[in-house]
Amino acid sequence: MSYIPLTVETMAVYGFNESMEALRLPTGSRSAGFNKDIKLINKLILAGDDHAKAIRGIVVWAKVRMQTGFMIELDTYRMGVECLSTSSSMHQELRGLKGEALAEKKQADLVEKVYTRISTYSYQALRNIYIARRHHRHPDWDIFCKWIERLPRFKDCIYPEVQQKVSKL
Repeated sequence: MSYIPLTVETMAVYGFNESMEALRLPTGSRSAGFNKDIKLINKLILAGDDHAKAIRGIVVWAKVRMQTGFMIELDTYRMGVECLSTSSSMHQELRGLKGEALAEKKQADLVEKVYTRISTYSYQALRNIYIARRHHRHPDWDIFCKWIERLPRFKDCIYPEVQQKVSKL
């Protein structure tokens, strides 16, 4: 058995402009400028998920390569996460096997198998993952959280608490 570190590749990020427009709909106001929009989104994010619903519209497409153990842990997060496809050993290296032979071979390969999964994640889902896992002891969570930190507008739209900590110093 050997550990193979997780890799995450950002494929695309969509929805910033649309989410910023949606942000102001409840009050019927128009954008007061980028800085004021960011200030408002920070305030709403810090008020809780039900107030921060505009960030559900910011969506990241990502390709994640991971071993089975991490894939199972990542599956804990369902809200705002959509798995579009995962690589399949059934269609590749296990072709031709069936019945118990297929089940035994598939089970034996699980430990070292690396899966590639393409998923979408809302910024709200990534915020929840980041808050829950940023100090986790498993190295794959550290890699995943560092990837989240590199996403556009991380400090504004995923974890504005970072800015609050800096401004208090």
